[in-house]
Amino acid sequence: MDHYTSSQRALRTSASLISGGVLLSLVAGFFHPDRAPANDHPAAFAEHAHSGAGIAVHLGQFVGMMVIVAGLLALFLVLNGQAGRSVWAGPFGAAAAVLALGLYGVLQAVDGVALKHAVDAWATAPEAERAARFASAGTIRWLEWSVRSYHSFMLGVSFLLFGAVVRPTAVVPRDLNPRPCCDSDPEDRPGIVAESQRNSQRD
Repeated sequence: MDHYTSSQRALRTSASLISGGVLLSLVAGFFHPDRAPANDHPAAFAEHAHSGAGIAVHLGQFVGMMVIVAGLLALFLVLNGQAGRSVWAGPFGAAAAVLALGLYGVLQAVDGVALKHAVDAWATAPEAERAARFASAGTIRWLEWSVRSYHSFMLGVSFLLFGAVVRPTAVVPRDLNPRPCCDSDPEDRPGIVAESQRNSQRD
């Protein structure tokens, strides 16, 4: 197996992982309780409290992000160190992807577990405790938004750095590049020469 073939297989593996992770995240997100506006805390918290799949949904989204980051790391292993490529964008992009995954784990733990238990406690609390329980759930929601902002930033940085690495890629081998007929020597075109000779004989 030559280097080109192995690189192509590795690139297909990376693309399959990234596509599979995105698909898994979309499927899990389809069951996420998000019909109520996020800024309408009473409605959003009530919807979360009545959802029985909240924790499983966020776990599925985390697994999807793990698969996406695995695809990015596979891409890094293929492209890192190749000639004509940035020596720093790939490593920093991979580090940013791993950091984004860690932040996403914290995000899903806060949103999928801590907030779920907080809104459940608010929904079932006696009237005297509801205000305090609601405030606790609101604090967790703000913490969720804070972690999400940092995760989105780091994931965006990772994508930009990987884009800088991928941009100069040339995966088509030189021997597969088409050669214009008009630029080649007639001796390299025996079929054309033979046809010309037959036409001359007919004339």
